[in-house]
Order: sequence, then C-alpha cells, then structure tokens
Amino acid sequence: MEPLKPEVRQWILDEHPQASPEDIDEYERLLSQRFTVDPDLPMAPEESAQLNDDEQRLEELYNKLFSTP
Repeated sequence: MEPLKPEVRQWILDEHPQASPEDIDEYERLLSQRFTVDPDLPMAPEESAQLNDDEQRLEELYNKLFSTP
C-alpha cells in the first residue's frame, strides 16, 4: 500500500473538518495491516476478534475521511 500523498491528506483535512491527521495515520496503518493477513490461514479466536474490530474501525475511518459531507 502506498501512503496518501500530502495533497490528498490536505484535501481530506480541508473537506472533512472532523478528520484529524491522527485519523489519517490510523486509517493508513489499518489498511496496510489488512494486507499482512492471509485469509486462507486459520486464526485463533482472539486474532479473529481483533481483525473484526480493526475492519470495523477501518470502515468508520473511511466514512469519516471520505464520505460526502
């Protein structure tokens, strides 16, 4: 995954005043983390629960950063 370009980060902050630079950082971290998980490998219940939490948070951040105001 490629980090968001500075102009895209600034656009997000300009268009979505509720968003913070920390939200963008967290979004990028969670999105990158998604690509480290092999969906074909079995997971422990704790890992699966954490993955579900991360996916839910990723969706929340996506809506916060990219939804139409």
